[in-house]
Amino acid sequence: MNSTASHPEMSDSELLKTLKTAVATSKRSLFDDGILLMLWGGMFTIGFLLNYYKSTYLVVWWERNIIDTIHILGGIVVIGITIYFIFFRKKTIRTYTAISTRFVWIGIILAHNLNVIITKGFLHDVNFALLHPLQMVLIGFALFVTGGIYRYYLLSAFGVIYWVAAWIGSGLELSDQYLLRAIADFICFVIPGILMYMQNKKPADV
Repeated sequence: MNSTASHPEMSDSELLKTLKTAVATSKRSLFDDGILLMLWGGMFTIGFLLNYYKSTYLVVWWERNIIDTIHILGGIVVIGITIYFIFFRKKTIRTYTAISTRFVWIGIILAHNLNVIITKGFLHDVNFALLHPLQMVLIGFALFVTGGIYRYYLLSAFGVIYWVAAWIGSGLELSDQYLLRAIADFICFVIPGILMYMQNKKPADV
């Protein structure tokens, strides 16, 4: 005796609608992160511009202290907003793509710190002129992969632009690398963040 199915089969139209909803939810999760890209990109841009100013021009001790304080406070504020935005802002459905993206960026942060530790172990010093381009390569990789995960290829294109900036920066002095980083962070973080935020304001097409 053949057993009957306990659950009705999903029709083609229902399956298509479910798939569209899943894609829209994934992209909405990405576009929701546009504000985080703007925050981090803005902090990096201002921070590296201040570093460029400090390394290029003669600054007195109080100017140096103000710049260092801005770096510390800016980092604390942006990290705090990021934690709030991800974990406490609202209860949302976390997709596998969103979780995968978090792991990509966490892995990039850990990889960069390992680069610092390994470089210091070999050279007995931290060569930031070398580490900045390497860090840019890792960040460009994270942007490239994130765009691929969400099928948002414009973000992947910005990752490629960041790689080009890393290659250019490898031939520059450290002070000029600061300026290049500021420009690259604005182009590859703030601009796509604005585009994603604007896209998030549009009604979802499901």
